[in-house]
Amino acid sequence: MEMKDENTQLAKLCESLDELTMKQVDLVDEQLVLMSKVSSLLTSGFIDLAKSRYISGEKTVSTTQIPGEDSVVEAVTTVNRTSTNRLTVSRNEEGSDPIKWFGVLVPSSLRQSQQAFKQVLETAVDIINIRREWLESLEEYRTTSDLKSSS
Repeated sequence: MEMKDENTQLAKLCESLDELTMKQVDLVDEQLVLMSKVSSLLTSGFIDLAKSRYISGEKTVSTTQIPGEDSVVEAVTTVNRTSTNRLTVSRNEEGSDPIKWFGVLVPSSLRQSQQAFKQVLETAVDIINIRREWLESLEEYRTTSDLKSSS
């Protein structure tokens, strides 16, 4: 009877390890997809930025339009940590849009570039959250594996 209970417990541990392994594979896959998305968004953002500089001229879209160190600039987008230790992106609707630093009539490619870089930030936060979840899953896997080894 005791041997049957041990076999049942061992089977449950093996099943749990299998589920954790599948979860880790899924998380790594999701992370790789998001990393590829970040790469294409960055490429798109920089190309659109280059188009804006070409259309408007080097002097109109450059670091000279960015406020200096003495200026007070309110963040429009912030990354916050929740009570469950996850990161979230929040937008401050009251802050002024940084694209206005480059004039009133900015090229559409500059707006597209801004949108691409906003998406990069959101996707990077998703990658960090997935990575954190993967590490937690890995720790759970190690604990369960140690439990199985000691059985």
